[in-house]
Amino acid sequence: MKLTYEFACKWLEELKMGWFEKNIEKATNLFKKTTYYQETPFVEGYTTFEEIQKEWQHIKNQNIKKIEFLILAIDRNTLIVNWIFERDSFSFNGIYEIKFNDYLECIFFRSWEMGKELVHKN
Repeated sequence: MKLTYEFACKWLEELKMGWFEKNIEKATNLFKKTTYYQETPFVEGYTTFEEIQKEWQHIKNQNIKKIEFLILAIDRNTLIVNWIFERDSFSFNGIYEIKFNDYLECIFFRSWEMGKELVHKN
């Protein structure tokens, strides 16, 4: 199968809802076939589903305000996404590189964080 814009939107929406709802099982199910998962280039990547599930435990304590995804590019089965995440009084943004196999299962996930700033509410 070929990665399409429609499929990418649906996959990202599932990720967003699992994260927003703090439903770790729903979010991590998207990564069952993932053999490399790295949330930030400052830590070692994970290579097992169990490690990914453990990493997602931290969302339980997040005061999530906003999660947004903007698809920047699709090249064959690679998806490049700009992400924005707000929690508490901080805003984060960055880039995801997500690769899918021929069955459109996520096999590779890498994130770069580009910025973190304090959100000022007037």
